[in-house]
Amino acid sequence: MLNAGRETSSPGTELSENQAKTEKERLIEELQLITEERNDLRDRLRFLTKRSMKNRPHFRPNPYYEDLERLEEAVMSILHNLEMENTEIHENNHKLKKEITFSR
Repeated sequence: MLNAGRETSSPGTELSENQAKTEKERLIEELQLITEERNDLRDRLRFLTKRSMKNRPHFRPNPYYEDLERLEEAVMSILHNLEMENTEIHENNHKLKKEITFSR
């Protein structure tokens, strides 16, 4: 009798274990979706408040961020100068090729 009782309870525990696994997987997927949505909303909020935070009187800017912004401006300036120089050199090279072709 004891064995018979254990055999009938075993499929019941398997069913509940399977249900628990299914529920766990569903909850994990739901958590991942909620986390993605939270991160997206946080990024949007950062983007929207980035400009308005500079105008607030209690806002203390991060010095490292300001240094990084200055560094970015310097790099972008250098990049622009190099692009202009490259364009100028390319134009001069094209003119010289025309002169060489004309002199032949």
